[in-house]
Amino acid sequence: MTNRTLILVLATAALAAGSATAWSQQSRSGERATQTTQERQMERMQSREHMKSAEQLQQRDQERLQAREKAQEKTQEKDQDRVASSDGDREQLQERDREQLQDRDRIHQDDIFGGQMMTEQERMRYQERMQSAANEEERAQIRAEHQEQMRQRAKERGVDLDEPGGDQ
Repeated sequence: MTNRTLILVLATAALAAGSATAWSQQSRSGERATQTTQERQMERMQSREHMKSAEQLQQRDQERLQAREKAQEKTQEKDQDRVASSDGDREQLQERDREQLQDRDRIHQDDIFGGQMMTEQERMRYQERMQSAANEEERAQIRAEHQEQMRQRAKERGVDLDEPGGDQ
């Protein structure tokens, strides 16, 4: 029995040694697999970061290009205004300015002294006179005449007017 026991012990030891070796190899291969998986994940992350960087650079370049195009458009508009004025199209520019002033004056039509007693035509005529005045003295004279007319009209109609407080 001792031989048998001895054989069993040796067989068990051999199996155990073989199992340990196999387990060790399997453990090393598992570590290699884990290491390989981690390396792949790192490579993927680096690749993604690189792609994001490239996308960010492309987006930044696109924003810069758009800003440059807007600046060029503004420069072209200014150049066109300069060319238009130097080519004798000053009248068009002056007409555009007059229209802008008229729009502004329409918004403030209630700001005209006695404006509530004037017709639309009278208001427009007054605004045109003020706009076509050559200087501040002429505008002051037009304004004074207008205020005197409105006071007389208010007196005839029995209306109280607030005295002008500004550029009316």
